[in-house]
Amino acid sequence: MPAPGQERRRQAALGGLVPTGAVARAGDTLALALVVEVHPEGAVLPLLVLSDAPGLLGWDPSQGLSVRDDAGREYEAGALAQQAGLGALQTAAWIEPAPPPDARSLRLEITGLMRTAVARGGGGVERPLAGDVWELEIDLVPGRTAVDPPPEPDGAGPEGRPARVPARTYGGFRDLVPIGQARMAEGAAVCLWALERYEDRAVLSFGTLADEPLRVGPVTPGAGTVEVWDDRGHRYAVAPIHGAARPGWSETSLEIAPAIDPAARALGVRLSGLPCEGAPPSGGEPLAGPFTFGVAVPPPA
Repeated sequence: MPAPGQERRRQAALGGLVPTGAVARAGDTLALALVVEVHPEGAVLPLLVLSDAPGLLGWDPSQGLSVRDDAGREYEAGALAQQAGLGALQTAAWIEPAPPPDARSLRLEITGLMRTAVARGGGGVERPLAGDVWELEIDLVPGRTAVDPPPEPDGAGPEGRPARVPARTYGGFRDLVPIGQARMAEGAAVCLWALERYEDRAVLSFGTLADEPLRVGPVTPGAGTVEVWDDRGHRYAVAPIHGAARPGWSETSLEIAPAIDPAARALGVRLSGLPCEGAPPSGGEPLAGPFTFGVAVPPPA
């Protein structure tokens, strides 16, 4: 059986993106909401957890995610996809119904975050993360994040290289830059979510939605190109970290290096050659593009 909302996450059903810079800290763990992706029957909440606790992180949103809006309406939650690692966990949660037009905010309570500690003699022991509850407040009527893309610097960008491991660290996290912008193509949508700023790098996340017969994939080395530059004349190296794909959608996270210039107030982001199957005429052509975004960058927190 498909996960809740799996068959309802399509380009034709996309009602919009809500940028959010919501971050909650409790104990030695951070929880971040990257965007709100709205559909007629529900919404997708890409959530990120970073922890300084040792071990592999785990979480079940159907048991540990409570969502209500400013009018007190409650929402059911489930998981669409999840990528777990040491110290980092990214989950695409589905909530339903969709927030109504009169909703002005969502309040998320995250509980039940676990880590698997390696026991003597092998095997693992699940232990709850210190902090108990992580509370996120998402403004459903945020300010604009879109600006004109800055002029491109002369010359080619830095050569690509493998992303460092781990790219996301609790100790290195600085703040979250909301984006929540989308670009449309025939039968598909490219949705830029958010930019996480770290001490010596950044991480950019986006999703791609499609309608049948198209099937879209995440960016991987050799499949898809992402270019990033700022209004200070810098180009940045881009390397895929991880991705997930299901019929109708895909998700990609990318390492941006070095860290975004603290004086930068705008970024240009261009995505091209995005992986796509079922596109006419050959059935394997990249998604039509390129897709260019201009992103407002606030001063570092």
